[in-house]
Order: sequence, then structure tokens, then C-alpha cells
Amino acid sequence: MSLTFKLSAPVQAHGEEVGELTLREPTGDEVIEIGYPYLILMKDGAETGIDIRARVIYSYISKLAGIPLSSAKQIKLSDVANLQGIIMGFFGEDVAGEGMAKASKDSSD
Repeated sequence: MSLTFKLSAPVQAHGEEVGELTLREPTGDEVIEIGYPYLILMKDGAETGIDIRARVIYSYISKLAGIPLSSAKQIKLSDVANLQGIIMGFFGEDVAGEGMAKASKDSSD
């Protein structure tokens, strides 16, 4: 499965202007390499929240969209927040947030 997200402002990637990103699902090897995009915080055996790992999110944007990390860093923060939801959706819908709602699914995958 892959999801396409239209950026609110284009970025430069591979010498071209890019206005939308198509993110494919991460592989098991990539999860081992990059890690999970969040940590579940626990206290006294109970879940107290989720810590979003920004460096991991940017690494996944770069890897899954096939753009350099330097290009991912150009993306507007509001778009990064939505892309974060898409990425987290690959790890389970309960943590996906708004990004999944704003992406279009490519059913050919």
C-alpha cells in the first residue's frame, strides 16, 4: 500500500520541484534500521502518553517518499504533522491522527 499527500508548498528534491509525496509502506528491515516513530510512555505499569520521535519521522519521510533527508527538512511543519500521521498509520491506526484522513490511497499496491 502507498499513500499520496499533496504538499502545501513544493520542495526541491533531486533537482526538481516536488509538490506531492507518495509514501510506501516501510519494510521490516527499515523498521529495524530506523526504529519506531513513537515511544509509549509508561508509569507504574500504565500508559501515560506517546513520545513522537521527530528524527525518526523525518527519516521515514525521506526513505518512504524516496527524497533526500535535506529535502524532507524543507517541508512545512504543518505538512510534516500530516505526514507524521500517515507514517504512524503504517504502525497502527490508533496512533495515525489526521494525516491518514488527508492522504489518498493508491489501491494498486
